This record gives sequence, C-alpha cells and structure tokens, in this order.
Amino acid sequence: MTIHLTQSSRIKSTPFTSRNNLNGASSYTVYNKMLLPTIFKDLESDYFHLMKNVQLWDVCAQKIIQFDGPDALNFLKLVSARDFRKIANYKCYYTPMTNNYGGLLNDTLVYFFNNQKIWVSISDSDMLLWFLGLIINSKFDLNISEKEIYTLALQGPKSNLLAEEIFGEKINSLKFYNFDFYNFSSEDIVISKTGYSKQGGYEFLISDADVGRDLWDLILKKGLIYDVRVGCPNLIERVESSLLSYGNDMTSKDTPYDCSLGKYCSVEVPYNFIGKTALSNYTKNERKKGIYHVFFAKEAIRDNKNLNCYFEDRVIGQLTSAIYSPKFQTNLAFMIAYEDDVLNENRDYLVKTKKDFVEAKIKRIN
Repeated sequence: MTIHLTQSSRIKSTPFTSRNNLNGASSYTVYNKMLLPTIFKDLESDYFHLMKNVQLWDVCAQKIIQFDGPDALNFLKLVSARDFRKIANYKCYYTPMTNNYGGLLNDTLVYFFNNQKIWVSISDSDMLLWFLGLIINSKFDLNISEKEIYTLALQGPKSNLLAEEIFGEKINSLKFYNFDFYNFSSEDIVISKTGYSKQGGYEFLISDADVGRDLWDLILKKGLIYDVRVGCPNLIERVESSLLSYGNDMTSKDTPYDCSLGKYCSVEVPYNFIGKTALSNYTKNERKKGIYHVFFAKEAIRDNKNLNCYFEDRVIGQLTSAIYSPKFQTNLAFMIAYEDDVLNENRDYLVKTKKDFVEAKIKRIN
C-alpha cells in the first residue's frame, strides 16, 4: 500500500524541494515540520554512490536557533550537558541537551561565533519553545529566535575536490568541526566542515534563498566531472557509521550516557545546568545502559519493524533503524540495552523476526 503525504501550511517546502523532485526524489519524511528527502533512486544505489563520489543534500530541515546578546554563553551553559568553560570562536560543538530528569531532549550542533552570538542546529524537536520558555521572567539578557537559514550539504569522498572548484584553495584549510565565512555571489555564507555522514564534506548555511539556488546550480555544473548527484542523508551509511538519529534511536527516555554520548557530558563543571543532578546520580548507578550494533541474518529482512533482541527467553532490547548492510553482508541495527545483559558479546543472542528467531551478534558502540 502506498501512502501519500498531503502537504499543508504546517509542513513547509524548502527553496530546493522542486529541485529535489526534478532530480528524482522518491521519498520524503517530515523533519522539524519541513520536507526532508530520504531516498532518490533507491536506498542501496544512493548508498553506493555516496560512498564513492559526492552528493548535494538539501538539509534545510536542520533548523537554526540563534542566541544573541550579552548572556548568550551563560544561557548555552544552562541548557547544555557539555563543558563550555573553554570554547573557541568559529568552532562547532556536538552538544547533548537534557531535561531535569537527565533525559535527552536533543543532540545539537553548536556554532560558536563569540560570547554574544551562538547558533544551535537542532534535531527534530520543538527546542525553540523550550528555550523561550526558560527565559520567561528570567534575568537573562538575550534574544532567542529561529534564523531563516537554508542549509545545503556536500558529502562524499570527492566533496573536497568539488568544494575547491567553487571556493578555491582557501577551503582546504578549514578543519573538521570548524566554520568560517566564504564569499559567494556577493554574500558571505557560513561553511562548516561537518555533515550527517562519515564520508567527509561540508555544510553551507545560507541566509538568502536565491543565493542558495545559485550555489545549488553551480555545484551540479562544476560537479559533473566528479559524478555529483542530488542525494540525502542515507539510512544505510549512518547505521554502518554509528550515527544515531534523535527520535528514532534515542529519545527523552534515554540519557546521553545510554547512547554512548557521555564523552560529550561533564557533570564535574562548577556551574549548574539543566539535568546535572540527574546525570550525576546516573553516573553513580551500578546498573547502566549502552548502545550496541546488532548483526543478524545474512539475507535481507524487509519487514524490519518492531524487532526485539533476546537472550535465552528474555527480551534485552528493541532494535531501531534496522537495515541490510552491504559493508558487513548482514542485517544491522541499533539497540540500547543494560550493560549487564550484554556482558559477553559472544553469547547466543537471538532476534525475533516476523517468520522466526535468527542468530545475532552484538558489539558495543563507543
């Protein structure tokens, strides 16, 4: 059965949606109330092309929230589990944000311009409302707003070659998780060496939609020699690369430590942040969770929803983002489980599919 999405004013197109359609987008999801492509030709073909070449992605659905004012950094410290005592201008910081109970509200990417100007790129959630609610009747001197930013991503092993064709050799000096301004079409646009894949690349944060469309067209023109295609974040690549998706693989029911994001948290900071007490108590628990890759069945399982992993006759975790992995030649998924349920990765684990139980192997993601 084919389900069609009826677009309304509550679901927004991007300046590039028509271009996505012209280039063969065959599937979309709704992300931050915007259309985000998920498949072009097919999941496997998109994957193999991304792994070898370069793709242009419309990721406008990664909304940008701006903190602007004298207390921008102080507010960032309040809402972030990460240690921001030492922070550098023009750097990006992967940052878990939690609620009072230590539950993960969002895994954000912070763009730090200076102490008074900060951008926060958010996963699929209503973080703007959360931020605005926190400053009501507070003493924070800052403005919080959603920026009209249109983000394109260039991802894949040939992305650096194509980026140099357009922006010159200067872009080669941009380091991983850094950003800077680059001039294009008489506008300074923000370019960061980031992206939702592990194949290398850049993200272009553009404030003028027409400039964005000009850049889109030039990338496709200049990229012909690199076999550039319009694409999108690829489910297979992100699962193989251990890239979790908020809302799919982790939710507010999970702490950052459950998701192997503890390395981005610091409960030792001398200042308070939302969730600090709960996270500090969690680190003292004897029983903790972790996130794992689950490998199961050599033949692709198409009906891969609502799968559970068993040890003996007991469910130890639910699988998420299950795919068939060309790299490992097996089905692959994520699972959050208690560490003491996976003490020995060589145990005989099982995954219950629609047809039968199949053997599974488990590996911790660090």
